[in-house]
Amino acid sequence: MVDQLLEWSPTIITDDYNLDFLLSEEIKVDVVFSTPPNEFLQEQISFLPLNGSFLDSALSYLISKSYPAVNILCTEIEDSLVRFAEDINIVAFCKNKRYVFVRSYYEKWKPKGEAVYVDPKCLESQEGLRLVGEQSFETENDGFFRLFFCDEKFVCVGEDI
Repeated sequence: MVDQLLEWSPTIITDDYNLDFLLSEEIKVDVVFSTPPNEFLQEQISFLPLNGSFLDSALSYLISKSYPAVNILCTEIEDSLVRFAEDINIVAFCKNKRYVFVRSYYEKWKPKGEAVYVDPKCLESQEGLRLVGEQSFETENDGFFRLFFCDEKFVCVGEDI
């Protein structure tokens, strides 16, 4: 999956903790957030001060540069992501799942038996899914499923990848 994302030559942003790993994997890094600012200067890498959390700093940077979308590789979905969903399209990849942040309505075609993850407390109604766990649904048939949300807040919807 990472190789597929890298094919698009994206802007790679990391913190100084993960920089060595990415460079050892020969992944070109564009921006590093660190505190204090890193003294190690590498050609074509911008080192910026960390203001708050890494995620807040990185998303604020992308929004200030008018990026329309971001793919985030993470180990957990942070609640703070929803704050940025108004200003940038967010797709997060976490533990073999792909999450999107949507509001009002979500529709997607999937084969029968596929998993969809969403908090049922956020749903006004749904079509084409059956609840199989606390926040897990399964598609009932091949075709489109639809989610209608209770309000205009952004909701995180996940699927297996």
